[in-house]
Amino acid sequence: MTGKPSIIFVDDESHVLEALSRNLATEYFRWDLTFCDSPERALELFRSQPFNVVVVDMMMPGLNGIELVVKMKQVSPRSTYIMLTGVSDMGVAVEAINRAEIFRFFPKPCPKHLLVEGIAAALDDQSKAQSLLGSSPERIALDSLAVGVLVLDIKAHVLFMNSVAAHLCAAADGLYVGADRILRLAAIVGTAQLHELIRGTALGDGGGTILIERPKLGTSLSATVSRAPNSQAMDAQVSVYLRDPLSKSIPGAEQLSTLFGLTPAEARIAHSLVLGCSLEEAAAVSGIAVGTARNYLKRVFLKTGATRQSDVVRMILGYF
Repeated sequence: MTGKPSIIFVDDESHVLEALSRNLATEYFRWDLTFCDSPERALELFRSQPFNVVVVDMMMPGLNGIELVVKMKQVSPRSTYIMLTGVSDMGVAVEAINRAEIFRFFPKPCPKHLLVEGIAAALDDQSKAQSLLGSSPERIALDSLAVGVLVLDIKAHVLFMNSVAAHLCAAADGLYVGADRILRLAAIVGTAQLHELIRGTALGDGGGTILIERPKLGTSLSATVSRAPNSQAMDAQVSVYLRDPLSKSIPGAEQLSTLFGLTPAEARIAHSLVLGCSLEEAAAVSGIAVGTARNYLKRVFLKTGATRQSDVVRMILGYF
């Protein structure tokens, strides 16, 4: 691909793609256009190199448009999706917008000017989100975090999200970003609570934390909302930090030894405790007597500054 924005058109009817290619001939100078007559092949191309914008037909054999977009969003939540359809059923449009978070929904055949305007709007929307953080190193740093980070305006419109937040939203388990770019929770009551917290924080309240239930996984995310630095009253922005307990990394014994200056034997006991073992179980894992394990634990206390077993676990997890 070139350095130009990349657009892929997916339709199982080759004559439709040929017509699109002819009609959009004047746009090749600013966009890198790809045409694909197989949704499965389009998904393969997308996995190798995500496109900025995907224009997809609704009714296709095998994977239909909604199913294809859902799979693509798992690869690249930041891409934008436009759907074309000859079906006049509004229920289809509603499903496309709600389930697949379609940016634009156009009838088929679609006038050239509408399609071009839709693609341009999608690219402009992406550009605004990416420009929020200015320099690339800042974006790289945020994408490297294990915490999901979003920046929202006072009305909960998403202005930026890092890669972790994008994947959590794309999973659509408890929270999602709608076609209007508004962050919502699965439950209406939860959405109202979140939006109230966002608004209050943007207006100067202290912020706060709520739990977001995830029906599919059966666990919750925590969402901490705080006012963004240098946020002005007339253009207030908030930061939302998403923490997933399932993504918490458990350090190995070697890491604990390096971080706290533990001997290998002490580090193995500490590691077992972090994994949820009792002291007796930790002793069995290490193949030592409980009394010996207890002596090792006392040394761990001295080296970490902890006074209780639970403090050791909390301290270690706090570093990772």
